[in-house]
This record gives sequence, C-alpha cells and structure tokens, in this order.
Amino acid sequence: MKKFSFVQFAVVLLACTALVSAGIFLYVHRLTATLEKETISVLQEFAAQDVQHIEMQVAEDLNLLSAIASSIAILPDPSETELLELLQVERKQNHFKNMEFIRPDGIAQLDNGRTLDLSKGKNFQRTMKGLAGISSRETDLVDGTSILVEMVPIWYRDKVIGVLAGTHYTADFAKTLDMESFEGNGYSLLVEADGDKVVESFHKNAVSGLYNIFDMPDDPDHKLRDQVLKDFSARKSGVVKYLSKQRGVLYASYQPLNINDWYLISVVPEKFVIQITQNFITLLPVLCLLVALAAFLLGGYMWYIWPSLKQSITHPEED
Repeated sequence: MKKFSFVQFAVVLLACTALVSAGIFLYVHRLTATLEKETISVLQEFAAQDVQHIEMQVAEDLNLLSAIASSIAILPDPSETELLELLQVERKQNHFKNMEFIRPDGIAQLDNGRTLDLSKGKNFQRTMKGLAGISSRETDLVDGTSILVEMVPIWYRDKVIGVLAGTHYTADFAKTLDMESFEGNGYSLLVEADGDKVVESFHKNAVSGLYNIFDMPDDPDHKLRDQVLKDFSARKSGVVKYLSKQRGVLYASYQPLNINDWYLISVVPEKFVIQITQNFITLLPVLCLLVALAAFLLGGYMWYIWPSLKQSITHPEED
C-alpha cells in the first residue's frame, strides 16, 4: 500500500480549510443580503410612522381650527377688536405662529393687528369653496420665514362666510420628523411629487440648501430622479439604493401622504446599516487564518502521535 505522506496530509488540511473559509464567505454574503432586507423593512417602518405623525398633526390642527371657526360663526356681528382678541388667545393656547381671519374678499386680519391681501392665493380660493387643507411651503409676507398655512372655511347657514387660518414654521414639522433610527444616523424630509421641498431636515447627514431634491450637485445625471419620479407620479412607495458622490451609498425610502401630493423620504447612509457586517468581514481573514492554524496544529499533532497510536492499535499489550 502506498504510504500517505505529510504533503498529502497538508493538502487535505488546506482543502478542508478552504472549504470552511468558503462556507464563512457564503454565510457573510447571506448575512449581508438578509441585513439589507431588514434595513429596507426598518426604513419603511420608520417612514410609515413619520407619515402617520404628520397626517395626525395636520388633521388635529384642522379639527382645532374648525372648532374655532364654528365659535366665530355664531358671534353676533363681531368687531375687528373682538376678532383680534380671539385670535390672540387661540394662537397662544394652540402654539400657532400666527392666526388669521380672512374675509370673503381675501383681506386677512392677522392676530398681530396687520392686514394682508390674500385674495389671489390658491389656498384661500380653495378654502372659500368649502375645502379645508394645508398649503405648500410658503414665505411669510410679514417676516420672510418659511411657513405652512392651514385653512378651514367658516360656515354659517350652509354658506362660507370667511376663512380661518393658522400658520406653522416649517421647522416645527421638521421636529416631528426627527428620526432616531440607526443610532440617530437616519433622517426624513417632506417633498412634493415634483421634488420641491416642503419640510427640510436639519440633520447632520442631510444635504442642505436645496429647493428641489432632484437638483443635488452630486447627481448631475439625475439618476435618482429617474428612479423615483415615475413612482411619485403613480403615488407608489419604494426604496432605492443611491450612490451620492458626497455621502457615499444611501438608502432612501419614499412613501406618499394623504396630504396634497406630498411624499415623505427617509434616508440612511449605508455605512451605518452594514457596520456590523463590515466589522465581521474585516475579521474574516483573521478567522480563516485561525482556522488554518488550528487545522495545521491538529494535523501536526495527529501526525506526531500517529506512529505510536498505530502501534498500540496493531500490537496491543497483553496482560
């Protein structure tokens, strides 16, 4: 019988080591794929929660404004002074930036005593038709800040006799969107279906200074826009993996709201998602080396004791 040499034994050990290493690599690959699916699921879940929070906040504000409008409607011919006092009290109690009573001709009486002509405003015209709602991002005509305006009709005997409005800083909505996912590395923002910004994010990882999310300087070929704009127009939700030249690979989840044509976008950098897997992959060569070393030590030990072990098996000592 041909003698089994140490070289042959070493080849077998190397083959076994390679097989174990391949198994580890396959496991890591599967772990990465599973983690990516889990990431998408978690990102969608956080986005759905933010959507719910925004929709609830707007619905509660509109219900509150409708209740105040009902109380105004039953006032017997209120004077401007009485309306001003009522608006001031309600603003302080309900944390609006400003409140406005708008007459059918579009002249708005603000709680600070100023008047504005809003007769050409789309939001005002819609509300005079009996439809409550919230505006797109607007610039406050008084102080130039970015605001969102919520308006409800004032009904009296089945007729709209005016409009009641309350305004919020867009930053107030941004606080609602603060997302503590992925150890605080994820963030959310609100946009319209064409990509125009409604509520920005002040998160450290967010791209600031953009009016439209599809105008990002690190996306000159509009690859991100081409991926999601079709879904936006169809009011579909989804998740995209996007390569940003400034911030690396990003996961972006987008979901429509039941408010205007708004979309909520939740973003998290990939490096925070796969950090655990990357740490494991970094240690993989060391793990493979340890497996090989253990195999060689075991093989060397077995080779060293094999002659005596073989002799004891072949010629056992007799009592």
